[in-house]
Amino acid sequence: MHLPENQWYPVLESGEVRNKPQAVERLGLKLVFWRSANGEPHAHIDRCPHLGAALSGGQSMGGRLVCPFHGFEFDGTGQCQHIPANGRLGKIPKGMALTGFTVREEHGLIWLWLGQHREVLPKVPFFPPLETGWRYGTVKVEWPVHYTRAIENQLDVAHLAFVHRTTIGAGGRSFVDGPYVESDAEGIKVWVSNSVDEGRHSRSQTELAAAAFGKEPSLSFLFPGVWLLNISPRMKNFIAFVPVNDQTTLYYLRVYHRIQNPLLAKPYEWLIGLSNRFILNQDRRVVVTQTPLKSADGEDRLIGADRAISQFRQIHARLLEATRPEQMPNIDERA
Repeated sequence: MHLPENQWYPVLESGEVRNKPQAVERLGLKLVFWRSANGEPHAHIDRCPHLGAALSGGQSMGGRLVCPFHGFEFDGTGQCQHIPANGRLGKIPKGMALTGFTVREEHGLIWLWLGQHREVLPKVPFFPPLETGWRYGTVKVEWPVHYTRAIENQLDVAHLAFVHRTTIGAGGRSFVDGPYVESDAEGIKVWVSNSVDEGRHSRSQTELAAAAFGKEPSLSFLFPGVWLLNISPRMKNFIAFVPVNDQTTLYYLRVYHRIQNPLLAKPYEWLIGLSNRFILNQDRRVVVTQTPLKSADGEDRLIGADRAISQFRQIHARLLEATRPEQMPNIDERA
């Protein structure tokens, strides 16, 4: 799977990684995730270097990942620490190590570094307004689509009146004023308003920029795959897009809110999660029909309302171009 490298990818929610090793496909790779004795999460290619058995069938014991085939023990960095057949004083062959990945646990998510190992890594991409004072509930949804189509659907501001005409697009608000878009290598911000078509022209980009000044964006996106919808000062929707492989994308869709009482918050999260799942399913019915599987400028004809999609494609293409396909992705050179 060809992905932009030197990026932090959200891959799992924190609660999905436990002490027991588990097999997970992410970023086109067969991985094993597990926690050591101190709770620190780890990720490796799900293959023992001895004879190729899946490590996810083993166990975590004493802070080590134990292969189910011959009991080889590996620490969190991927180094082999014990080979039972050689005895406790036996020599461990050079190179008997796992392919390891740098991971971080932040904001209730597990993030995996895809790229070359660095001593100092950048911060994980997240939205500062969400960092304090919020609660959230999560809905996990799997789509049989390429991650570029999944992301672009959430940057599409012109489909609401048609795909969501019975929900958030009710009222026939098909006219798009703008959008006004700002972007850089880190992400995209979009200001937009949709209304009933009364025969007027969209404002110029200069006028739209002036109207957007000092206001929160309608929606934002940070590379490689987190998105924020600004619903109100007390409610926001967040999505972490997780590429599983070229044909599958996972959504971790969260509603962030200010209700602190758990007796009220939990039912609220459940109801909004149900609503979000229904709305997302309206998108799914259309997005799964898009061809080609991956978004491509050469085969799509974009319009002015697609400015955010156009910016995503341009920045994504530059990030991909900076990635050499022959490089081995996200290997932690400590392993």
